[in-house]
Formats: sequence, C-alpha cells, structure tokens
Amino acid sequence: MNLPRITVVTPSYNQASFLDQTIRSVLDQNYPNLEYIICDGGSKDNSVEVIKKYQDRLAWWVSEKDKGQTDAINKGFRRATGELYAYINSDDLLDPGSLMAAAQAFAAGNEWITGWVRFIEPDGGEWPQLPMAHYSNVDWFMTNPICQQATFWSARFTKELGGFREDMHFAFDYEFWLKMRFEAKIRPFMLRRCMGAYRLHEASKTMSQYESFRKEFKIVREMYHKYLSPAEYRDLCKRRNKFESERHLRDGWKAIKSSDVPTARKHAREAFRRESWSPATWRLMYCAIRGY
Repeated sequence: MNLPRITVVTPSYNQASFLDQTIRSVLDQNYPNLEYIICDGGSKDNSVEVIKKYQDRLAWWVSEKDKGQTDAINKGFRRATGELYAYINSDDLLDPGSLMAAAQAFAAGNEWITGWVRFIEPDGGEWPQLPMAHYSNVDWFMTNPICQQATFWSARFTKELGGFREDMHFAFDYEFWLKMRFEAKIRPFMLRRCMGAYRLHEASKTMSQYESFRKEFKIVREMYHKYLSPAEYRDLCKRRNKFESERHLRDGWKAIKSSDVPTARKHAREAFRRESWSPATWRLMYCAIRGY
C-alpha cells in the first residue's frame, strides 16, 4: 500500500513541560511518510530547547511572535506538502498507531477520519471522551461532535475551503468541521479506536476559558443555521431549550446545596423560562423561592 504523506502541525507557546511528550507521541510512531511541523509563538520558557532536540526529524519549525493559535496552525499548513492533515496542540498526545490507522482509512477512500480520545486530569487520571452524535444535521448544532486530537482530513479541504479562521480563538476547528459538513457536504469516517489525548490543567483553554468557548460556539452555530430546513431549525430550538433547561437545573441545585440562594433563583427562572411545564423545573423554582 502506498502510504499517504501525513502533515501534523503543532502550535506551541510556553508549554515546555508538556511539549517533549507531545513531540515524541508523533515521532515515536515511526510513520514512514510523516511531515511534522512545529510553529512556536516565541516562547519565553525552554520550549525552543525542547524543539531543537528533535529538529533533525522535523520537516520545519519556527519560533517567532505570531497572532495566536490559529495563526500558528495556518502558518504550518501553508508549508505543508502532505495529502492528509492533522494538528495537535503542545499539550496534546497522539496515541500509538493513530497515524497508520488514519493512513489506512485514507487509502481506503475516506477523506475525513476521526475516532475517540481520552482526557488526562491534573492528577494523572484518564477518562474516555467519545464522539457525540453527528448523524442528523441538527446533531451538529447541539455540540462539537468531533474530537480534534483524533481527526485527520484531506489536504484538499484546507486548500479549497480555506484555513482556520484567525478571528476565532476557541471554536475555529468546530467552524471548520461545519464548513466541511455543510459546504463540502462530506461526513467523517469513524474509526473505532482511541486516537489521542488532551490534558486538563490550569493553563489549558478548556479549563481556564470555558465561557469564552460557549460564546464563540454560539456565534459559529448562528453562522451555519442557514443550512437547516425550517423543520430542522424548529427541532434544534426544541432540543437546545431542553439542553439549556437541564444545564440550569443542574446549576440551580448546585447553588442550593451551597446555600447560594440568589444564584439558585437565577437558574430556576432560566429553567422555567425554557420548560415551564416540567415538574423538575417547578420543583427547583419552589425550593429556590423558599431558599432551601
């Protein structure tokens, strides 16, 4: 089998404590047709020293001031010559065998390949994160169903659709997935295997800037609502209402348990506004009004 050239790009900035493991997770797979590119944003820690340890095995690397994560990733892909693309952050990991699995799936005719990942907690604990439902059009607007660390796509999509949006900092990959799904009209091929991992730590955007993710995800969804039929949009509104109501219910009961009555009442009002007929909503409203 002729193995495709795979280009993997790693954007990096001040994460030297994780970077060595990230690089090794890619290189130690010994995939024979790999093009690995690292774009560092001018780190002030010893990231450059880490990168230099492996520079003879890299296709290209740079350490210079950039405009952020998406700028760094796009910079790397502009240098790419591979047929299949992926990116992993400087605190991500690729699992052993993931490059070969993606290559085999691509050689079989699949141009968008994904699997599942695991997340690594600060204490070293690990949990699987499976892809979310993505079979109906509406599924794509409920959440980001694709795990970035497990995802590979044909280079032609970046060339035809453009790179990641550099005006986005949190949902740029989700926006690109929606572009492939609704503009290129392609669905991902699901591999039944763990392809990689990401870390939860204080400096990670996932943990430290969660609200920013939510806001940018909302903007992205509104951009792509035009691809839904009227019936699909009504279904989406119904499902989003239920999703948000359940979130406010959880947060409301959490506030009650911590004796934060004003916050509990706020969440009760929001849950009631979305599902006034729900017994669970009435129960939270009653307890929030009573203050216990």
